[in-house]
Amino acid sequence: MRRLLPRWATTAAARKFCSLRRKISNSTACSEGLAAARWTDGRNSERLRKSGAVIGSSLNIENSIYNMLTIHRWESLNHMNYKLAKLRKVHGKLALKFLEWIIRQPGFNRMTQLFCITVHILVRARMYGPAKSILKHLSQRDVAYHSLIHCLMDTYPRRKSNALVFDILIKFYIEEGMLKNAKETFQLVSSHGFTISIYTCNAILVALARVEGLPSALLFFKCMLTGRNCPDRKLSPTESTYNTLINGFCKEHKIIIATCILKEMSKSNMKPSAITYNTLIDGYCRIGKIHESMRILDEMEAAGVTPNEITYGALLNGYCKTSKMDAAVNILEKMRSEGIALNWIMYTILIDGLCREGKLNEALQLLNSMLEARVSPDVITYSALVNGFCKMGKKDQIKQILSKMHKTGILPNAIFYETVIHHNCKWGDTTEAMNFYADIYRLGQEANLITCNTLISALCRRGKVGDAEQFMQHMTRMNLYPDCTSFNLLINGYGNKGDALGAFSVFDDMVKQGQRPNRITFGSLLKGLCRGGNLHEAKKFFTQILDIPFAVDIHTYNILLLEICKSGNLHDALMFCEKMIQQNIVPDTYTYTILLSGFCRKKKIVPAVILFERLSNTNFCPDHVAYTCLVNGLVKEGQLKAASYIFDEMMNKNSLDPDIVAFNAMLDGYSRAGLMLHVDNLVHFMQKRCLLPNLVTYNILMHGYIRKKQLLRSFRLYKTMVQKGIRPDNLTYHSLISGLCESGMIDIGAKFLEKLRLEGMTPDDLTFNMLITKYSDKSQMSDAFKLVDCMTRLQMSPSAETYDAIISGLNRKGCFQKSYMVLHEMMEKRVRIKRTHYIALINGKCRVGDTWGAFRLRDEMEALGLVPAEVAESTIVRGLCKCGKLGEAMLVFSHMLRKGGVPTTATFTTLMHGLCKESMLADALYLKDVMENCGLKLDIITYNVLISGFCSIGRLSDAWRLYEEIKQKGLWPNITTYTMLIDAVRKEHKIFEADILLKDIETRGLISSQGNSKTICEGLANAMRRLNELRHCRRTILK
Repeated sequence: MRRLLPRWATTAAARKFCSLRRKISNSTACSEGLAAARWTDGRNSERLRKSGAVIGSSLNIENSIYNMLTIHRWESLNHMNYKLAKLRKVHGKLALKFLEWIIRQPGFNRMTQLFCITVHILVRARMYGPAKSILKHLSQRDVAYHSLIHCLMDTYPRRKSNALVFDILIKFYIEEGMLKNAKETFQLVSSHGFTISIYTCNAILVALARVEGLPSALLFFKCMLTGRNCPDRKLSPTESTYNTLINGFCKEHKIIIATCILKEMSKSNMKPSAITYNTLIDGYCRIGKIHESMRILDEMEAAGVTPNEITYGALLNGYCKTSKMDAAVNILEKMRSEGIALNWIMYTILIDGLCREGKLNEALQLLNSMLEARVSPDVITYSALVNGFCKMGKKDQIKQILSKMHKTGILPNAIFYETVIHHNCKWGDTTEAMNFYADIYRLGQEANLITCNTLISALCRRGKVGDAEQFMQHMTRMNLYPDCTSFNLLINGYGNKGDALGAFSVFDDMVKQGQRPNRITFGSLLKGLCRGGNLHEAKKFFTQILDIPFAVDIHTYNILLLEICKSGNLHDALMFCEKMIQQNIVPDTYTYTILLSGFCRKKKIVPAVILFERLSNTNFCPDHVAYTCLVNGLVKEGQLKAASYIFDEMMNKNSLDPDIVAFNAMLDGYSRAGLMLHVDNLVHFMQKRCLLPNLVTYNILMHGYIRKKQLLRSFRLYKTMVQKGIRPDNLTYHSLISGLCESGMIDIGAKFLEKLRLEGMTPDDLTFNMLITKYSDKSQMSDAFKLVDCMTRLQMSPSAETYDAIISGLNRKGCFQKSYMVLHEMMEKRVRIKRTHYIALINGKCRVGDTWGAFRLRDEMEALGLVPAEVAESTIVRGLCKCGKLGEAMLVFSHMLRKGGVPTTATFTTLMHGLCKESMLADALYLKDVMENCGLKLDIITYNVLISGFCSIGRLSDAWRLYEEIKQKGLWPNITTYTMLIDAVRKEHKIFEADILLKDIETRGLISSQGNSKTICEGLANAMRRLNELRHCRRTILK
């Protein structure tokens, strides 16, 4: 205060003022006394009035005292008489200013008490805001709340305050989130006989229900009712009290308790309001009990409470959530009939419900009705529509809705764009998603991190990892910095491609930007090494990250285990599992599924079944993936019955939900076995379960029907597949073309091949080879070579089997020169040459009389080392013999014998056959002796040739001698042998030989007992008929 005294102020005056200040500081009632002081000295009051220093004015108290001191009458302060008057608001302001002045003075103590006195004064003056500010100031000074409460209670009687002080304090604690302080303040104040208002109690109740939950709120409510802290001061709950409890219980879905509170409310002679009923109705609607909501509505109307738009809005929401759209529309009509104005919220709820049910046309009609009723939809309404169209995959409608929004002046918000971008990413249309992302900034809005991460994820799933990395750099330029999830998505994208270098490069950037790697990060890096074929490096990296805390979990182990199983080293996989258990990592269902799949992949079905059974007997129940792996493995091993048993077991388990992959595995098994009836039943069962067939399903079905020659049904499936938007692949077209070729419609098959090319797909070599083979079999060589040229342009080459078919086709047409060129083309392409290629050409050369050409081919075949010299020479002999040049064949044969060569058995047989045709049986028997002298054993075919020759000229005795020789040598006569001899003995009427023959045939088990045959002739006829049937069956099986 020294700075306030003028220069002429005397030392005595200063001392006098300091004495006055001490008196003020020592008085505990100084604030109230000064605030209510009235001057009674007439002379002094007149002068003070003239000086403008009237106490109670809004001037600063320092200025007032300063004026007192500057009029040279400061000594009169000691002689003034004071009296207290009624406190007014202006006095509260003065007390507040005086408090501010005291705070600035050094040396004061008992500040908390002074603050509390001031709070009481301010509350009495109804200055609640400043009082609350002082309480806040005390809380920030770390004054313990119990000390503050006691101080307020101690100063309460002196200031003749009221309990509103404690209401303000409790509400302040609630607003600041200090709920414990508020609750204990209530208990402490109540225990000292102070009454807290019911409105403050309601505020505590609401806060307790929101923060600590209903148990605490209910306990406090009971405390209010019973007056546990002060039995004489029980509180009577208001409607708001009951509504708070009812609302809390409804939010926790404890509707029965909420209903009981409503009944208790009625017993207390308190009439529930629309708010009470609306809360209960909304609570029942949220848990799907619409009938109970309607019961509450009936009670509401019976109690004379009129439902309002909130009531009907809750019912609308309930009906929409339970998919009762007809009832929701009826509620809307009822509201219109009762004259309740429909707002955009109600329309939006109903539109959203219709969209969820897929009733998009009805939703659009309702939007038009909304516009006709002059109710303006907002961005949430349009967002609900867009979400519905997105879920149904109708992309074109989204742009129409956007156009309508812009016409009505409604701009899409971030949630709208987030929905559209999410669904476009889900469809794999990253280009359209990026266009919507650009629209966000074009409209002056900003994308959030979730949207950006969605785009990064979609780009990585599409394999556009480079674009995803560029987009992340763009995010940084837009001041939207990638988080750990962003980096993990990009690292995982590189990991899925097997690009470990790219993954580790992003990992380095992640660490540089201060993002902390987690298990997902290390798992994705490990995946990159594994999928890149770097199993050894992956094992080393895994060993390194084992030392990093919390870097490895069961998912990390499974990534490496999967790659070990794919490598086929099942022993290492089992050892790795043991190591995992030693590290206290418990295997999960996926771990066992990986092992199961590894066993099935290596065709170790027995260990797979044992592992599956052990898994079933543990706490880890096999999931549908494990079942599918085992079913697929059993199907591929031909164990269809076992696969069907496992599949049925999976279907009977309520906890499992087989997907389309499981059904496809079983469908493939039935289709391979030709059990198309089982296939049809399984497809019907799929439709019952609302499982939609995918591309693999259609391919399996088409392939199965084509194998059963049901080409029309296959094409119906193809049409259905295309109509459903499923794009056929190479396997689809291969099956259809195969069916067309088998049905003789090769040209239509070629048209499908052309269609495949026009759709931007590259046919596989299997399809080309199949068509070329079919054209070659039909000797349509020009069409075959067109396809060969097409394969060459696509940098593909026919297979060895296809070349076989081409050479055979050319030979059949007599195009031996072209066939020879194809043979040399095969050599240039290093396609494996077979000796049958040269044999076919040699036969062709012999047939056209080009003997020297045949010899050149023989020499070439021998030079290539395809066959030994004797085999090459034998080929010439057989070729000449087959084309009827028996003399030339014998010359070559004799030359070969003179050189010491040994012809093949087939060569001897061919020559014998030629000699027998020319009735030169003596020469044929000579060759038989030569053959035996060369150390070659006659087979049944050679004997059949000789027997056929003798039978044809009626020399049955010689033929029978050869037959006996066959039996002596332990050879097995075949059907041809028996049929030739049966014909011969029937013609010659040789009863003895016929009887022996029938017994031999019966002994072989080829015919049944001849007891039913009356004569030998009938026995021979029956035997002949049975043998022909067996021959026909054999040919059918071979086909």
